[in-house]
Amino acid sequence: MFLITFGNGSSTYSNKTPSDFNFTTNHTQNLQISPGHGRFGLINKVPGNFSAWHSDSLDHTPTDDDGHMFLVDVGHRNDQIFNYKINNLCIGLRYGFSAYFANIFKAGCNAPEPDVRLEVRAAKEDGDLIASKSTGDIPQCNNMTWSKHGISFSPTSSSVVILMLSNVNQSYQDLGNDLAIDDIELRVCSGNHSGLCPPS
Repeated sequence: MFLITFGNGSSTYSNKTPSDFNFTTNHTQNLQISPGHGRFGLINKVPGNFSAWHSDSLDHTPTDDDGHMFLVDVGHRNDQIFNYKINNLCIGLRYGFSAYFANIFKAGCNAPEPDVRLEVRAAKEDGDLIASKSTGDIPQCNNMTWSKHGISFSPTSSSVVILMLSNVNQSYQDLGNDLAIDDIELRVCSGNHSGLCPPS
């Protein structure tokens, strides 16, 4: 259905924007310096501005030289990290949505760990909840470690919105709740179906 790897390039910061990958976020893009609370960058390595970060660590996508990833310095609970609307799904068919996540703080830092809630909602005004699942705390590690988290769902509406939201309530004075995201994918769970059912 879709796979977002964020492309690649020799420049640390990509000039591409979320709209190039058909999603939105309520965070502000940063093209030159390390992200701050409520900001993000599409980057090919973790910046070295903070000694507590896994500086120079790379994206998840295999065989992807200078591949970019989505690095987010999340602020408050329910901040919207990722919002993707997709149309013409097949009602009753089962889909899987997943992504790879990594905590960019080194082990031993006194900082909140990211916890992301994956939601699927009907793309209409009241936004009925179809499915929801949280990653749980994404741990600090000695080396930056990617983990895959996902959710499966059967749409009750042909148009849905796929969301990533923060579960962490953090003040803007706090460090932490910084994560990298890569290889965001929506697929059909079984069979050879394209997953699309255009309106007749």
